[in-house]
Amino acid sequence: MLNSATKIFAEKGLDGSRIDEIAEDAGINKRMLYHYYGSKEDLYTEVLRFNYDKIYTMSKNAFVLADDPKENVTRAIRAYFYFLANNEAFVRLISWEALNGGRFAKKVIPQFFELVELEFDGIIKDGIKRKFIRPDIDIRQVILSVQALCLVYFNRREIVQPLWQEDMLSEKMLEARLQHILGLIFDGIFMS
Repeated sequence: MLNSATKIFAEKGLDGSRIDEIAEDAGINKRMLYHYYGSKEDLYTEVLRFNYDKIYTMSKNAFVLADDPKENVTRAIRAYFYFLANNEAFVRLISWEALNGGRFAKKVIPQFFELVELEFDGIIKDGIKRKFIRPDIDIRQVILSVQALCLVYFNRREIVQPLWQEDMLSEKMLEARLQHILGLIFDGIFMS
């Protein structure tokens, strides 16, 4: 149900999607959707939660506190970047949500942001203690910067693709972009 809802909401946004379409795509009766989620808006909120949970789980699994902070940061950013590369529906869903003022994301994002912040906080504190990471780092700014640097590549891909000769989703281009992002983040948070 949630995969079908993600697909339809990503294609048409909340306002353009119909419960009938989602139920048909999922191969279920629309009454079942109403039974489990109550309304189209509640289903949409659950789709956001479902997708953000995937990101949180993925980022949590990227951290190994005993590892070098640079390796942890690299794994976390790589995981998020390739999650976006492999989940166009999520990128589109977030674009729709941004166009609509974050009406429903406001209900979901704070809890996940706090969880990610807690995960990153341990890595940052460990890096500061080990004198790898600058002590004046604002973790929320770092998380927002990583999110923006990664998301914009996929969110604006169709607009900027004419500037590149290669397909922006080719492995070579994806890795070049990821290395650029890592360089910017490393220059910003790691001590010289």
